[in-house]
Amino acid sequence: MSSNVFVAPGVLRIAYAANIAILVPVCLGMLSRNAAASVFQGAVDESEGLRLLVFSLWAAILVSSAAGLLAPAFFAPLLLVQVVYKALWLALFVWPAWRAGQAVPWGVASVFAGIVATWPVLLALAMRGLR
Repeated sequence: MSSNVFVAPGVLRIAYAANIAILVPVCLGMLSRNAAASVFQGAVDESEGLRLLVFSLWAAILVSSAAGLLAPAFFAPLLLVQVVYKALWLALFVWPAWRAGQAVPWGVASVFAGIVATWPVLLALAMRGLR
């Protein structure tokens, strides 16, 4: 057994590949002037500053995920950061908006929920050495 905690980093490539598949079209959509209408289904007000902030974050995750295909264990903290920020967004934005009967971007929320549920499992499998 390797002294590296991540003895099966190959399983992490599933998350990195999924990030890439999800984020390429999303980042392209964020570059358009109507990003809020397309990516957030009109549930979030359009703001150039917010749009570019979110684009920058997601583009950084996209680039890091591509690098993660080559060095899965090194980029594993990226997956944990995704779980934390997406769980916070679901808890602090989506849940209260839904309870108040306000518009919720269910497309993004569904993808985020899937990631919050799946990435910890992949991280746990990688740490236990399973493929």
